[in-house]
Amino acid sequence: MLTGGRSRRLGRDKITEVVAGRRLIDRVLAALPVPVVVVGPDPEVPGVAVTRENPPGGGPAAGIAAGLALVDTPFVGVLAADMPFAPATLLKLPNPRRDAVVPRAAGHAQPLCARYRAEALRGAQPQPGMSMRTLLERLDVEYVDLPEAAFADIDTELDLRAATQRLIMDDMDTWVQSVKSELGITAEVDTATILDVAKDAAHAVARPAAPVTTYLLGMAVAAGADAKEAAAKIAALAEQWSDA
Repeated sequence: MLTGGRSRRLGRDKITEVVAGRRLIDRVLAALPVPVVVVGPDPEVPGVAVTRENPPGGGPAAGIAAGLALVDTPFVGVLAADMPFAPATLLKLPNPRRDAVVPRAAGHAQPLCARYRAEALRGAQPQPGMSMRTLLERLDVEYVDLPEAAFADIDTELDLRAATQRLIMDDMDTWVQSVKSELGITAEVDTATILDVAKDAAHAVARPAAPVTTYLLGMAVAAGADAKEAAAKIAALAEQWSDA
């Protein structure tokens, strides 16, 4: 995992930035249930091997070279730590039959979320200042076309806000699935509709009205009402309430 970028556009270390309640590095590491070598500043995460590219700031190819020195497996995944949605994609990539399996999104290669044969990567001789394009040109690469969303990275404040919102919703979905499993619920849950209802009640009535109103929505759906129709009725009522 490469963490050695300088975060020039964000203006602060994005790897230790708190995103939706957790440091970015902690989120990415938690999504990788495999041995990880971090190349860059020490993130102070127990049990994670850490090394540094030479020279520091020497670029991703230099980081790959440093990380390879601690790898003893035949295959290795390379991941930029500022891509919080990429770990799941990386884990699903097959071991390469040739030198590497590299995703491609909207025509752009994603070599910092890719799987390589370790010996082939060493043979390509990654070094400071080498572009990832040059590195890929030295390998026999199999490209896999995938959606862009998986490779969203965090470079700017706008990227940070978008990632935060997306991660909040991902966390919400994980929580909903956990609660459904605990309570034995099999029905689909329209999280977006429920959150809209809660927002309408909180803004038009009072904040404590939000959970009670969503509970009432659930009762109505359990009694046979259509969720979206019931939500529309609540929204209309909330609008009238705020005008009263």
